[in-house]
Amino acid sequence: MKCLAVIIGLLLAELAAAAQISVTSRCSYPIWVAHDGNPSLPFPNARLDPGASVIFQIPGSWISGRMWPKIQCDGGGNNCLFGQSSPPCPSDGCQPPADTKVEFTIFQDGQAWYDVSLVDGYSIPATIVPSRTGGDCIRTDCNMHFDQCPTNENNGIGDLRVYRNGLGVACLSPCKKWNYPPPYGFGRDEMIPPGVDMCCPTPPISPQQCRTGPVVGTQYVNLIHRQCPSAYSYAYDDDAGLHYCQGGVDFAVTFCP
Repeated sequence: MKCLAVIIGLLLAELAAAAQISVTSRCSYPIWVAHDGNPSLPFPNARLDPGASVIFQIPGSWISGRMWPKIQCDGGGNNCLFGQSSPPCPSDGCQPPADTKVEFTIFQDGQAWYDVSLVDGYSIPATIVPSRTGGDCIRTDCNMHFDQCPTNENNGIGDLRVYRNGLGVACLSPCKKWNYPPPYGFGRDEMIPPGVDMCCPTPPISPQQCRTGPVVGTQYVNLIHRQCPSAYSYAYDDDAGLHYCQGGVDFAVTFCP
């Protein structure tokens, strides 16, 4: 009986620490939600029609993962107009990873690190709202839009807009414009200037060098800092982008809030 009581106590403690994440779409069109990082998530290709939600419990073994939206996909959530930046990819190849990414690391005791990452670019607006706020546990609103994307970025990087079938679908970061292959980017080595300063590979660029280097003066980073100051806009933008909640917090993710 004592062993049973211990087991029940451990299970109750794990359930108490487990977090719930709801994902809602308020887009005016269907989206599909992709993920990577943890195979126990209940999708990778959950279709969300306008106003629809999916709610799930994070299992105690869950460590980390990210999710992002895809648009104009087939019935299986593949062959999308945009959002298939990792295999399986459409017949014309993978698309650049300029997706609005929502990222979580949640431990067994319920402690959570989370962020909206626009390091590679952005596509659809997104919001993360913790069920309880305070300190570093804050709401993150990233209401970014295609028409805000820089068209004449610094250092000769130029137009950051991404088009698919004539439709504007995303905005590349300066780093991703530099190193992603044509037709979306230049396909240049990020160790060559100005790519080395936009992408901040370590080595040779230290985190501190990156935070005080040319990338923070780009139109893209300044746009993100104005419009979504609580998101990651470049590789070492931790002070702005990385957030922490203690145990017992649930999260609500909304696309097109």
